[in-house]
Amino acid sequence: MQAPTNDAKTAPALNARGIRFTDSGRYPEAIAAFDEAISLAPDMAGIFFNRAEAKRLSGDSAGARADLLEARRLEPGEADFVHALGLLAYEGDDFEAAAGLYNEALAMDPGLAQAWNDLGVVRFRLSAFREAKDCFEKATAIEADFSEAWFNLADTYEELGMKAERAAALAALARADKLRAYRDESRE
Repeated sequence: MQAPTNDAKTAPALNARGIRFTDSGRYPEAIAAFDEAISLAPDMAGIFFNRAEAKRLSGDSAGARADLLEARRLEPGEADFVHALGLLAYEGDDFEAAAGLYNEALAMDPGLAQAWNDLGVVRFRLSAFREAKDCFEKATAIEADFSEAWFNLADTYEELGMKAERAAALAALARADKLRAYRDESRE
């Protein structure tokens, strides 16, 4: 006789499997694992969020958006879900919608460095370089080893003709890259 399975333990295990598949680029298998996890735990917003990422990476923007909206319905105060909706808008070249969603996510969690960086990217694309600079500076103040934000900040300083600041940002980028490499090596 088999012992009954515990859905609370099975859904997280399936979710973890889906994340591993997503990380390795095996999106159909990831989505299948997330589907099974959702069938066991339809109220776990994080699983919808993770499935949305697998769908986004596989090119299914509409499916990703539907999953993110469901995750947001389940946990309306989660800034990461709103930020992810902003990424979809950005990828669809709707920069104003993306900026609005990033701002909404930042109103929920002003410490979300990735949202500051992404808002800066939108501002940069719209040639609002001073606003972009402010966003990238906030992102790097929150996460000192945020290489992408340092790179973006250096580009923005260049657009603004701020040569000394650009040099400092490039130096910070080099330090951030070294720190990340050290962290990656110590995890192995």
